[in-house]
Amino acid sequence: MVHTKKDKGDIGVAQTIAALTMQGWRVAMPLSEHTKYDIIAEMNGVCRRVQVRYTTPKNNTLSVKLRSSWADRNGSHDISRKQGDYDILAAYNPANNTVYFLSDSSFSNETGISIRLDRKVTKESRLASDYTTCPVPDTSLLN
Repeated sequence: MVHTKKDKGDIGVAQTIAALTMQGWRVAMPLSEHTKYDIIAEMNGVCRRVQVRYTTPKNNTLSVKLRSSWADRNGSHDISRKQGDYDILAAYNPANNTVYFLSDSSFSNETGISIRLDRKVTKESRLASDYTTCPVPDTSLLN
């Protein structure tokens, strides 16, 4: 089945909502399409902004682009991600139906990151199995 870019985004968001819910998070969707995140996830009174990416592996690697692009009547636009735009990056892999969760603080203002599905991790990549659970907020800071 062929999916459009929009379909893939919808599938990634749906799978991320399911994964977060199974991990005990409460999930909400922003009313606006103009936010820099797709989902709001809450646990223990702490909310996290989640950006979702659908990415198909190549050579046992998920390459996640950290920029957004769109076109309108004024032409094509491209905007790079900045640290703090969201709290969690969720990368959905349709090949194994798994969502990987990376904390925004774990990477800088790069244009993309690599997540390895096997153990051949390089300096530029991360091991996927380390990111299958969304980071739980530290509630000790709330009191």
